[in-house]
Amino acid sequence: MKYTKILSALFIGLTVTACNYETQVSLYASDLTEDTADKPIYAPIQLVGTGTFSQEDCDKIRGKVEPSLNRYFQNVEFKGCARDSGSIDRKISFSASVPVHIGSWQSNVTETKIQQPYGVLIGYDQETPKEKLVLIAKGDTYDVFTKELDNELTGSKLYSDGAEITIDLQNDTREQISFIGSGVFVNGTAYGNVRQMKFSLQRRDNLLIQLSDVSSQHIKSDGMELVGTINFGQ
Repeated sequence: MKYTKILSALFIGLTVTACNYETQVSLYASDLTEDTADKPIYAPIQLVGTGTFSQEDCDKIRGKVEPSLNRYFQNVEFKGCARDSGSIDRKISFSASVPVHIGSWQSNVTETKIQQPYGVLIGYDQETPKEKLVLIAKGDTYDVFTKELDNELTGSKLYSDGAEITIDLQNDTREQISFIGSGVFVNGTAYGNVRQMKFSLQRRDNLLIQLSDVSSQHIKSDGMELVGTINFGQ
């Protein structure tokens, strides 16, 4: 069972107008078929910060951000700093890892304690094990981490404004699966809450599922938010 990959982007600016935060999570369907019990998957992530800073500022930003990342994430590694293609902004990137917990509602998966700033919960009813709900969950250290980052970077408002969240769902199984959701952007197209939409994924297909700003704020205020349902029975 290969690790579920999480790609997370934290957009970090030096001024108020340059700040924008996003977390992108890549989930591979084959990783979500077995319960994790008391031992979660520690999935790799990549943290990328984009802002209007000079190349000389990269080392300064790294010096401020990296200690915080090391305190709250595992396996942190600096990856680089470079100009964003076609933009005056620059990107600074790190890799790290976060937990993914998989289990049934009957096993109280939603009560799982997450020690890192955030994690992923995959829950299902034992009567319908092929229908798995994907939730983004706020961890025990989310508040202290976001406040610490805001204190280190002038203009950062991660704690108050939250972050955009995108799920990159990859079907690496041998069968067709589907994603069901509402109130989200799918591959850049907005879908409302009036009715749920179903998207089929053939083998090797993927979907980019972005939560609304309201959903992202809901994670900050209420602790978790539903992304949608992955149906392994199509």
